Amino acid sequence: MTGAAGFIGSHLTERLLAEGVSVTGVDCFTDYYAPALKRRNLEPCAGNERFRLLELDLGSADLAALPEVDVVYHQAAQAGVRASWGREFDAYTHHNVLATQRLLERYRESRIERFVYASSSSVYGRPSAIPRPRTRCPARSRRTV
Repeated sequence: MTGAAGFIGSHLTERLLAEGVSVTGVDCFTDYYAPALKRRNLEPCAGNERFRLLELDLGSADLAALPEVDVVYHQAAQAGVRASWGREFDAYTHHNVLATQRLLERYRESRIERFVYASSSSVYGRPSAIPRPRTRCPARSRRTV
């Protein structure tokens, strides 16, 4: 689970742990959101024996540290479409484009069942209806990043 300390990542991590899945959480704790807040997001997971946290920058770390898994939930990103241009362009491309490419390369030769990538709701533009229609959740596995 990349982006494990974020809002969505931490909730998904909690849910997977509650369902008996072993989770390796990955987060680099950038200061885009307060790192202390993100660490608090993971407090419910911290004592779980099936949870391990790796503090890695996916854009620059040695990704061999990531374990072999059944499913990759990729929630890590530099948020904010408006911040993707101008002064923040380098950070955005590092944490979004480069990190995603490197993660895909890391698991390219692996036998993962599924790579689940989450994106900003901003990519959908102005929705025709709110709330957006619900999609089916993927099948659960025993191990996840």
